[in-house]
Amino acid sequence: MAASYWKNVLRMISSSSSFRKCAVAGLTCGGYLYSKYKLDDDNWKAPQLLTFVHANSSTVHNLSLLQDNEKKMQSAVGARGRRFVDFATVVVNNELYMTPKDFLESVIQERPKPRFGHQQLSIEQALELVAQTPPRADNSLDFFRNLNSSGLISYTEYLFLLCVITKPKAGFEIAFKMFDTDENQIVDKDEFLVLGEIFEKRTAGGDGKNNEAATAANNKVKTEKEATVPTTLNVHFFGEDGTQVFNYADFFKFMDNLQSEILEMEFLVYSQGMNFISEEDFARVLLRFTDSKDTEESIVRLRNKMSVVSKGISYPEFRNFFQFINNLEDFAIALRLYTLSGRAIGKSDFKRAVKVSTGQDLSDNVVSTIFLIFDADGDEKLSHVEFLGVMKDRVQRGFRLAREKTTKKQKGWDAFTRCIVHQMKTSANE
Repeated sequence: MAASYWKNVLRMISSSSSFRKCAVAGLTCGGYLYSKYKLDDDNWKAPQLLTFVHANSSTVHNLSLLQDNEKKMQSAVGARGRRFVDFATVVVNNELYMTPKDFLESVIQERPKPRFGHQQLSIEQALELVAQTPPRADNSLDFFRNLNSSGLISYTEYLFLLCVITKPKAGFEIAFKMFDTDENQIVDKDEFLVLGEIFEKRTAGGDGKNNEAATAANNKVKTEKEATVPTTLNVHFFGEDGTQVFNYADFFKFMDNLQSEILEMEFLVYSQGMNFISEEDFARVLLRFTDSKDTEESIVRLRNKMSVVSKGISYPEFRNFFQFINNLEDFAIALRLYTLSGRAIGKSDFKRAVKVSTGQDLSDNVVSTIFLIFDADGDEKLSHVEFLGVMKDRVQRGFRLAREKTTKKQKGWDAFTRCIVHQMKTSANE
């Protein structure tokens, strides 16, 4: 029996060049499992091994189904869907969910941490997880950080949260009215769930017919599953029984706190616990999600022209600037007026335009840093066309870019599992 086992292993190894690449890891695991049993044919414990193989074949099959679902989702919903799939770590009812920690990482980090598989939860386990969600009255600047991995965020809620962090405060009321369909100044759970249809239709890309079919299918699935799968936002806004409602004041507090929490986390990444970040680090934060081709050139120019002693940029200065760029549309109107009048935009004009259009006061040091980044010819005038284009990319955190960078081939355990799944499918069909 043992000899037959190893003959089959060798036959599988020689059957495919791709399988040979992952055979070393597979044989290491298989050799260990085989060593758990006696090597003589008479005492070969086949039933136990067959039980093990059957159980793991089922696991691999489920993994294959999940990977197929991921591919369909990625092709149907574009860049945001791909990013959601990359960072989501939990599966309930064969549906992907983010934890609050996953969401924060998806916003702050450029790429996800290496991981193998997803955490599989039953409905009962999901209920236990979201039961730790605090009520609306306890919403704070640390809401998502305090929850850490204790929560679930669906894809449609992920789209909603992305919208929240890019909205100017002046747009909060408009967003609230979008949900308040009966115009009674409060939003209930049924009205809130409408966001699924709104955001999925809005973010679908590619062929129209395919997207309509994908959206209809996703809506049908979510309509069936969201009634049973609880989420952090549903519990936070509407309570565990789903009967509570929230008003504009609740909504404003949630959105304002989330924006501030994200900005504070970004600042802390570079400040490392200090009260200031350098002007160079400020430039890196500003340009990190953009398609500016001369990013390093801009940073070198900034470094060379800065004084020997850096003043640094405090968190209030940092927050004011990034709250300003959430109001770019109003600011762009003010800049057009300068352009139509034939005036170049200097530092004082820039500062005044920001104040008039958005109400934000930018410090002289922040304004000087902006001009050093975008003033390529050194005439102390702003290249406002490039500035607005880069800032729009920054606000949308890279999603506005027409082309996505080619995804690198996955390595390590992820590539290994795909190899195993493919070979098991091939072997099963032979």
